[in-house]
Parts: sequence; C-alpha cells; structure tokens
Amino acid sequence: MTMSTEDAVSTLARHRPPDAVALSPMSPLRFFPKMSSSDLNLSCVPLMGGASALGLGIALAQPARKVLVLDGDGSLLMQLGTLATVSGQAPSNYYHFVFDNGVWFEGGADFPLPAAGRLSWTGLALAAGYASTCSFDDADDLASALPSLLSCRGPVLTQLQIDTSAADRRPWSATNLQDVTPDSQFTRMGTEARTVAAALRDGVSP
Repeated sequence: MTMSTEDAVSTLARHRPPDAVALSPMSPLRFFPKMSSSDLNLSCVPLMGGASALGLGIALAQPARKVLVLDGDGSLLMQLGTLATVSGQAPSNYYHFVFDNGVWFEGGADFPLPAAGRLSWTGLALAAGYASTCSFDDADDLASALPSLLSCRGPVLTQLQIDTSAADRRPWSATNLQDVTPDSQFTRMGTEARTVAAALRDGVSP
C-alpha cells in the first residue's frame, strides 16, 4: 500500500463537488478542512462514530445534494448498525469513504482495531445492502475513479486502504505531554452545524 491519509484526503478534496456536504471525524479531520474549506463541512468531533448517521440524515433532507462521509474504520465500528440503516433508507446521494488504517485513536496513541486485517468494509456494506462498493490502496487510482464513482447511484461505500507505516503516536506520559486542548475543540461541531444549516437554508447550490 502506498496511500497515506493525507494522500486520500487530498484526492477527495480535489474531486469534491462544490455543493456537496462533507462530514469528517478523527484522522481525515486533520487534513480535510484545510484542503477543502467550505461552509458545508461538518467536523464530527468529539462525536466519534457519528459521521455515518449524521450524513444519512443530511442526505435524506437534501436529496439533490451529494453527501460525502469521510469515516474512520474505528469510528464506523462503533456504530456498525448504521450500515443497515443507510441501506434501509437507500439514499442515492450518499457516498461513504472508510479510511481503513486498522487502528483507532485513544489516549494519545493508535491501538489495533479488533479483527484488524480481517474486516472487509466492502463485504460488510454489500451484505448490509449498499448499492455498490469499491476499494483502493493507491491515490492515483482513486483519483481516476472518483468522477464515475460520484456519478453512481448511492449508497456507495469506498474502502480506502491506508498505509500507516510512518505513524508514530505514543501514549501520553511524563516525557510525552499532551498538548492543551482548546475549548473550541469541544464547541467546533455545534458551530459548524449551525454554519451548515444556514448555508443549506440560504440555498447554497443546488
């Protein structure tokens, strides 16, 4: 595998329809808001696991608008039942990207995901009833496929196989102190939700 989280996010940002709502938790959130600034961005933090369900609600409320959910594998595992809920509602404008790095972030470190390396997100989504799925481990291949992928009828799940060989997160300790978390990190989601609501209310295209 040669695709990093940053590579995958950069590719999605370049091909994002300008009127699409995009939701991102955890790992994608480190890059996406800077690479694709928009009033239609919603950062799912500190609501780990909530992106898929929130994206579904927006997709149902805005059927003429594409909704991109940049999900983490750890986040989705916390709310695995949403695969069936999404399938049951069958939103044609729902595009679910799962960043498969085999870990989740907790307490300042990356910990192995249960069944890491054995989970097939495409298999789970198909079994749940998604319209289609695909998988990529190369950013160039992803870039080539995205225009046609985003024209497919949803819900579509795309598994992004992320190379984490360069990751180096260590648990907090006396010699590895945690940075001070600003208050804005805990109010960010509410602030952005109000911005997204206003943008949708004011009729940002379409």
